[in-house]
Amino acid sequence: MALDRKSADLHIHSTASDGSLRPAQVVERAYVAGLAVIGIADHDTVDGIAEAISVGERLGIEVVPAVEINTDVPGKEAHILGYFIDIECGGLHKELAKLREARLRRGEEMVANLREAGVPVTMERVLEIADGAPIARPHVARAIIETGAVRSLASAFGRFLIPGTPGYVARYKFSPAEAIQVVHAAGGVACLAHPGKDSLESLLPELVESGLKAIEVYHIDHTPAMSRRYSALARRYGLIATGGSDSHGPDAVKRVEIGQVTVGWEVVEELRKAAQRGRTR
Repeated sequence: MALDRKSADLHIHSTASDGSLRPAQVVERAYVAGLAVIGIADHDTVDGIAEAISVGERLGIEVVPAVEINTDVPGKEAHILGYFIDIECGGLHKELAKLREARLRRGEEMVANLREAGVPVTMERVLEIADGAPIARPHVARAIIETGAVRSLASAFGRFLIPGTPGYVARYKFSPAEAIQVVHAAGGVACLAHPGKDSLESLLPELVESGLKAIEVYHIDHTPAMSRRYSALARRYGLIATGGSDSHGPDAVKRVEIGQVTVGWEVVEELRKAAQRGRTR
């Protein structure tokens, strides 16, 4: 029986950042899952999108060009997703390059701290594991496992890479408003990612004022009650209600399948129209 492809998973990561599947493999799994649309939203990079679009065209799956920009607010994180961005935008590449350089410096500090704590990781090995992707904690975690200090990604994070542990280093400070402006400059639609993970609803008035146009209502870490709450907030603030699995592939700390959280095709159309309106202003 033919699959009725009407669903979209708008939050997926690939090996271009900290996912464990190549962009082409992400699209292939989305095809098997029966999806119509996916959003490749890697952290601070758009390097995997062209490959994904090429495979998507062959398989009949639309790949929305997206990005996830990690930002900080007092005491917590706030991640901003950008949808329908122009991946050739020079300003976007310039800002993302700054964030990737900051990730590299953070990785070097992590490695130095870990070595001081007796874990013999090397920056050379972390870079090999990242294979050109922006350095993220999962890359360091895999290097820790190889030393024999722990056996799993969860243990590597818990013992060495969360606040209060020897290898943790705070991220480069970048504000949500700055990230929203980066998305706008690239012709995209800015969306607040997984607000339930860090109880971010108090930020909504400020973010809407800064140009936020969407909010991730449906996410693997949102309970049904959370999704109802954020759906109501989306209506209150006039935001597009998006959703996605936030899948990082089969070898992630938390295994989430592509297509495990989806939204309807109409959400993609809302985002597309919002991006078009933004570009004509």
